[in-house]
Amino acid sequence: MWRRKKTSEPTLTRTYKYRIYPTSGQVTALENTFSMCRHLWNWSLAERRDTYEQTGKGVSYFEQQNRLPELRDERPWFKGVHSQVLQDVLRRLDKGFDNFFRRVKEGAEEPGYPKFKKRGQWTSITYPQYKLYPSAVRVQVPKIGEVRIVLHRPIPKLAKIKTMTVMKEAANRWFVSFSFEIPVILDTPSDESRDFIGIDLGCIDLYYASDESHVEAPRHFRAAQANLKKLQRRFSKAKKRTPRWYRLLRALGKAHAKVRRKRQDFLHDEANKLLDRADVVVCEDLKIANMTRRPKPKQDESGRYLPNGSKAKSGLNKSILDAGWGMFVQMLRYKAEARGKQVIAVPPQYTSQRCSACGEMVKKSLSHRTHRCACGFVSHRDHNAALNILRLGLESLEALSS
Repeated sequence: MWRRKKTSEPTLTRTYKYRIYPTSGQVTALENTFSMCRHLWNWSLAERRDTYEQTGKGVSYFEQQNRLPELRDERPWFKGVHSQVLQDVLRRLDKGFDNFFRRVKEGAEEPGYPKFKKRGQWTSITYPQYKLYPSAVRVQVPKIGEVRIVLHRPIPKLAKIKTMTVMKEAANRWFVSFSFEIPVILDTPSDESRDFIGIDLGCIDLYYASDESHVEAPRHFRAAQANLKKLQRRFSKAKKRTPRWYRLLRALGKAHAKVRRKRQDFLHDEANKLLDRADVVVCEDLKIANMTRRPKPKQDESGRYLPNGSKAKSGLNKSILDAGWGMFVQMLRYKAEARGKQVIAVPPQYTSQRCSACGEMVKKSLSHRTHRCACGFVSHRDHNAALNILRLGLESLEALSS
């Protein structure tokens, strides 16, 4: 039986992305806007740095924002950029400093101080208080004009648009994204009727589920690697800043963008299929950034470098990133939220080594794909891990409900 979840008009924040086709004049205007935003970022970053070095005090976002009218009077070309776009640049910089200080406080080895932007490194602008809905063929971009848009899916009628971002991606492809809030009425099943499933993410299979279903990882990057290597060799040999160099640069960007789009489409489809048959999905809480770190170099007493397995680790890292685990889990989370379902992350320690039938530890290397325990339980290695993951998820739910 289904019961209606009693909430007071819950809302979801969603972002829809569309392809746009600006005219040559509009492209020039957008490129000039990107250039002005980059200059504002660099000037504001230099002001914060110099002020701190001279006085020991920082400059806040509000101080820099209040000086924007004065800046536009001193530099009239800034009047061609919407004021909200300039304010968003300062917000991005302020957020960059907030993240820097947070990482310093956490003791990060490389906290990531905000960097100056080089030419071509600013590729998007955001209108924070955008309210206009696009028509079937046009979208109004302030200070730019009406731009042709491919509205492949309509924005829901009850949606309240919050922001609009115009961005330029590889191979000179232009996109616009709308962030909006939409009221939803979620129906969630009772605890007794919910379908639970545990998944073990992998490189051979994208995931292996506790019900023994599995989806093979398509390895989009591996499939395109030969073509990418060929383009990279030609690009490295081309003379810089020549027409051939720019042509190969665009070809490389287009090839990488194609791989990225294929991976995203595949993960979207598989996330939807998984949520169609499960109400609660349990997965591992993987720290992918830590898992894909390069091994530290090893040296003997004389200073000579020793083998550290970097070549094998490089191949493993490539397979992990090609599978797109982080993107897949992120998609599962927001899709589950929209459906009134749940995604639970559990600690990944020993899920592959522990026997799901008796709980004993059965150590095995990555090359061993079959789990065999003294208790007599035999299963695929990843299926055994998925059963352990499901058990941990059920235990965490019981602990929360008790």
